[in-house]
Amino acid sequence: MSALSEATIAGIFTAATTATNWTRTNLGLRTEVAYDGSTWTVQLPPESGRAYIAGSNSWGGSTCEYIEATWSQTFALVEAALAATRVH
Repeated sequence: MSALSEATIAGIFTAATTATNWTRTNLGLRTEVAYDGSTWTVQLPPESGRAYIAGSNSWGGSTCEYIEATWSQTFALVEAALAATRVH
């Protein structure tokens, strides 16, 4: 169980849907977004499955997390990542 509120989790995923800088890694596409005083890493799995919050970085230190998105949040994140990484 996460110490983050549902509103914070939803806010992080919403912020990630507006991210324009996604990085391709061996773990899948990932982005970092600023939300509520921290920089959060949001990860898309390389094959299938739901997106998740992988951790945060802030003045207080770093955290490792595994907080899964809902399917509808995942679909929005996949669309955002594909749009940001599409070759024009």
